[in-house]
This record gives sequence, structure tokens and C-alpha cells, in this order.
Amino acid sequence: MNNFFYKIKNKLFNFSSEAKKLKRPSYNELIKYQNFQRKDNNILALSFGAGRSGQNWFSKIFNSHSNWVATCERFADYEAFYRYVCFYNLPISKDGFFNLIELSSKRDMAKYQNSFISSPYLSFGVEELTIKLKPNSIFFNIRNPIQTVESLFNKGWYLNFNNQKEIYSPMIDISDSQYRSFSRIVPKGEFLKEWLSLTRIGKITWFWSVVNNTIYNDFNKIQKVDKFFVKLEEVNQNYNIYEKLSKKFNFENKLTESQFYKVLNKASNNDTNLIHTYKNWNNLEKKEFENIINKKFPHYDKISTNI
Repeated sequence: MNNFFYKIKNKLFNFSSEAKKLKRPSYNELIKYQNFQRKDNNILALSFGAGRSGQNWFSKIFNSHSNWVATCERFADYEAFYRYVCFYNLPISKDGFFNLIELSSKRDMAKYQNSFISSPYLSFGVEELTIKLKPNSIFFNIRNPIQTVESLFNKGWYLNFNNQKEIYSPMIDISDSQYRSFSRIVPKGEFLKEWLSLTRIGKITWFWSVVNNTIYNDFNKIQKVDKFFVKLEEVNQNYNIYEKLSKKFNFENKLTESQFYKVLNKASNNDTNLIHTYKNWNNLEKKEFENIINKKFPHYDKISTNI
């Protein structure tokens, strides 16, 4: 029954103005905007994160205003392969992907003035995407590591690696569907053998740490771009933060407080049915979690939202 209502809800959404705004454009449509010249009043913003860190609802906040179009994983299949190519440093040209994202942003700015592009799959390309696309602002969306690992565990991350003693890197996790097969990376080099011996919690913690550390380091290198750190637990349900965003990014038709919470409630992907929470982790899982965090990404507590 729930599946039936979900399908009906999706069909109705497809006829909405929001759906038309977010629709994945065809290449034939995008190519029309290749000569679009960005003006001073056009803002381009990019959002990076490890996933399950609030990028989707953050996009919906921007997208709630007539002078912004904000998308999250608009080209998920291409973006996931881009992550794969970046992480494994594969000798594959990325020019076609850069062109796709640039045309997409031009289309959005031509039609709606401002473009907000968000995807966890872009996380290994912060520096090069910033150089190529020249955004006005970039965002680093991050979430408490315990909650993120719980959520990724619930989503089935690395479920297929539990009993494997030997794999090769790079590889594709064919246990999942389509683009996610490329997105679930495994370590390179000698650490791969040690990684295979970890619990699923340890494996996921490694992923969270490596992705966030990459974004963090790239953020520190980048100059002459407005950089914003966004901690989900600090901004979620926070209307004061929204008001600051509204002022900085010139939101038209500013949301009232009740409208803001309505958007959040529609956008939120609450982890209400978690199957393995921190309080149920065994001693080995907790030890792996703490050791990996301390070794690979000890910066979380130093980060604070700076909007």
C-alpha cells in the first residue's frame, strides 16, 4: 500500500513546477546554452560532501526560491563514474564531464539566474571543478560521523564484502544497481588487505574519513572563492541560518519560518529505521571507528558552520 501511494506521489510531482525546474535536461537542450555568458548577477555555487550529510535538503532550500535552481545528483550516473575515475586516477579524459556540468550550470543561470550544483559524487574533484567552473561559492556539507556511518550501514554499504578474503582494486561493486556500483570505492595499495579484515562499520568509517579528508584538504588549498562549512547538526531546523543564507544569496520570495520548516520536512531523509546504531556496536566496531577517525580525519571537531 505504501508503495502504491509513493508511486502516485511521484506521478503528481512530475507535473509540478518544481519537477520541471529540476528535470534532467537532454544534451540537445543543453547545447543551446553553450554561448551563454555569465554576468555579474549570476551566481554559481557548488556543494561537496560524503553523502548522507544534508546536501539534498540544503539544495531544496535554495530551490525554494524563484531565482535559483538547485539540483542534487542531477547526473548521478556520470557523477558516480567521475568519482571512480578521480579516486583511482584512471587515464580517462574528464573533459566531456566538465562540459556537461558547465552547460548544465549555464542553462540554469540563463533560465533562473543562479545555479546550485550539489552531489556527494563530486567529492574527489573539489579543486579541479572549482578551477574549471569558477563558482562564486563552494560548500562543504558534513555530518556527525556516528550518524553518517549508521546511515550508510543502513543503506547497505559494503554488505557484499563481509566474507571476501581477496579482491582487486579498482573494482566495481556489482551487488548494487547502476551508478552506485561505481560510487562504492575500495582502498588502493597495501591497505586494501587490512581493509578487507575490518567490520562493515570499519569499512564505512574508512570511506567517510577518506572522502571528508580529501574535501577538507582541497578547501584549504582553494583561494579567491567564498568557502562555507556546513555542519548538518548545526544548521538543521535552524531558521536563523536560513536568514543568513537568504541575505548572502539574495533569495527572492524569502520563506517564512513555517514555510522553511515545511520545506525541511518534505526534504528530510530521516534515518528512522536504523538497523545497527552506535549503542548496538560491539567493542571491535567501536575501536575500529575511533582508530580510523583519529588516523584519517581528526578534523571534525575543529569544523564549525561559518554562514
